Amino acid sequence: MSALANEQIVSIRCDGSEAFMPWQKAIVEQLATAYQAQRLPHALLLLGPQFVGKTVFAREFARMLLCSAPQDDQACGQCKSCLLCAAGTHPDWLNVQPETPRKILKVDTIRFVQSRLQQTAQQGGKKVCVIGPAEQMNENAANALLKILEEPPSDTYFILISHHAGKILPTILSRCQRVSFVVPPQEQLAQWLGSSHSAAEVEAAMAQGRGLPGRAYDLLNNEQASGLDRSSIESVFESLLANKKTAQELAGSFETEQLPEVLDSFMRLINGCIKSKQSDVGSNRPNALDRLSQAALQKLYAHLTTAKRVLDQNANPRLLMESLLLQCVVIYHEFNS
Repeated sequence: MSALANEQIVSIRCDGSEAFMPWQKAIVEQLATAYQAQRLPHALLLLGPQFVGKTVFAREFARMLLCSAPQDDQACGQCKSCLLCAAGTHPDWLNVQPETPRKILKVDTIRFVQSRLQQTAQQGGKKVCVIGPAEQMNENAANALLKILEEPPSDTYFILISHHAGKILPTILSRCQRVSFVVPPQEQLAQWLGSSHSAAEVEAAMAQGRGLPGRAYDLLNNEQASGLDRSSIESVFESLLANKKTAQELAGSFETEQLPEVLDSFMRLINGCIKSKQSDVGSNRPNALDRLSQAALQKLYAHLTTAKRVLDQNANPRLLMESLLLQCVVIYHEFNS
């Protein structure tokens, strides 16, 4: 990705190598049929959990809308428009996303989008704007987008991606056709992932990724940080509870972009410890968490759940993690005093 005139407008190389996921077939057919009949709404809102393939779908569908000769509900891959998409240089495709996962989408970005989309399509076809996550627009940006959706430029399609529809202005929701994405059946996901991985690898990735396609795919292909493994998380607790490192030092050791996955890793670890307590099966390598009662572990898990929710509301990640680690110390000493 390379920055264009605005740091939140990025170029995307989309050559069809990702393609629509098998469980998206019905959605593709429905929207492609509406497009061919000239009944496709000017704004789509892709809703569903993170990591279920909404972003891949948005990019592939955008490529199809821009293609001059789509075939079988997908871009041909050979026309000039498709070649520009593959190079990441299509002038009529704006892809809007925050610079980092927790950044806010700004009003200046939406105004830039409006200015660009008011111009005639340089390739003489459609114009497409993909925005995601849409809930990360601040109030001014959301209101600016609303004005565009109320009077959309001609031959222009908006594709909004959202993990939390409840955070989007109701007036924006009312001007978009909602398209729901759900976690696919595990058998279908396993078949999709199994084309280039063993059954054991796929099963492990699906379990660690909680059945979410994006997480499982990243784990199998070693792409993107997926949090920390069990031993790394345990070492964080050991360092904290043994006073080897302060909560401030440990909080500063995590990258901001890592924190959602780090919290997920903490939650998986605590949940595993709770299940071990319930089944009376101890850890193979005793650690500080093994010395906590089930009640203490459940209290820790509740704090983690709250932290995850607060982080989604754009709290200060560093301070949030620092506060969480301090709470861990309090709970540990409360139940071991």
